[in-house]
Amino acid sequence: MPKNSDDYLIFPVGILFGVLTGLIAGIIFSPKSGVEMRKELKGIAKNFSDEVPTDAEVAKKAFYKNMDRLKLAFEAQINKINEAVKAGRMASAKRREELESGY
Repeated sequence: MPKNSDDYLIFPVGILFGVLTGLIAGIIFSPKSGVEMRKELKGIAKNFSDEVPTDAEVAKKAFYKNMDRLKLAFEAQINKINEAVKAGRMASAKRREELESGY
C-alpha cells in the first residue's frame, strides 16, 4: 500500500495540537492570576537556567575530555615508536658487532 506523502506530518501535528490544547486548558483553569503565574514561571525558568549547565559548558567539558584521550593515545603511539627505534638500534648494533667479529 503506497503511503501518502503527508503521512509523516500526522504525528508532529498531533503532538503540536496536544501541546497547544494543554497550554490553553492550563491557562483557562489556572487557579492563579496571570501576573502571579508569570512571576512563578519566570522564577522557575531562572532557577532552571541557573541549575542546568549551558551547552557551551557541556561542549567545553567534552572537548577537554576528548583532548585528554587524544593526548594519551598520542603518548602511547610515541612510546611504541620510541621502543621500535630502540629495538632497531639494538638490532643494528648487534649486527654490526657480528660483522666486525667475523661471523
